[in-house]
Amino acid sequence: MGRQAFEEDVQNGVWILVPVSNAVLKNVEAAVRNLAPRVYLRAADAIHLVTARDAGFSEIWSNDRHLLRAARYFGLKGRTA
Repeated sequence: MGRQAFEEDVQNGVWILVPVSNAVLKNVEAAVRNLAPRVYLRAADAIHLVTARDAGFSEIWSNDRHLLRAARYFGLKGRTA
């Protein structure tokens, strides 16, 4: 997908871009600190999940199995894209 196609998708509501603020990053830190050690979570996945949760989303779409498995710990339903 080229940049123009991506920008068109954003314009058409295919993608929703949510800014990552300092507050979100603090929430990421708190969420990660409270996770059980057995939960496999990468830093970028934690940012995505907390951003989605804090923005009021109830589900998150991805083809990343690790992100999808971790979604429930953030109150999100993981959906396979």
